[in-house]
Amino acid sequence: MRSSSIATLALGLALATPAFAEDGAKPPQKWKVVCATQSKDGSRAVQGTDLIIEAGEKVKDGVAVEGNVIIRKGAVVEDVVAIRGRVIVEAGARVTGSAVSLGGEVRVHKGAAVDGDAIALGGKLKVDQDEAVKGDKVSLSFEIGGRDIVRGFIEDALDEETGCHIVDESDKDV
Repeated sequence: MRSSSIATLALGLALATPAFAEDGAKPPQKWKVVCATQSKDGSRAVQGTDLIIEAGEKVKDGVAVEGNVIIRKGAVVEDVVAIRGRVIVEAGARVTGSAVSLGGEVRVHKGAAVDGDAIALGGKLKVDQDEAVKGDKVSLSFEIGGRDIVRGFIEDALDEETGCHIVDESDKDV
């Protein structure tokens, strides 16, 4: 399995940063790793940034970790997942499968279509027209003292891992 050159560069920079520090220098800033990949089957994944599927694009699957998935008018995507982010399906956009957010909201605007399920775990589900979502509409959120417990579980699980872990299985060395 070959790692992404962007991920390799980001890792190298992150590891080299302490070597540039001088005595008495300010502590290094915490690095934010931003990664993106597009597979041969038309799927896209990003980490640390938003995934925007523009008008006229057809994408198999879209995944954003610590970012939002935004599907613009005229775009079609099979399934979308945002982890610690929002899924926003704009008017005139279509999801032929499901739209899922873990730790964020799923927002389906008037005039948008989700042929499968719309699921928000640890966030809110906002659907302007009930008929816009043909499958199940699920929102699981539980707040105590102003803190969403479901979102907290998701964040705690993700905080244990840092860095970029996007792997494109279709890009294996032969």
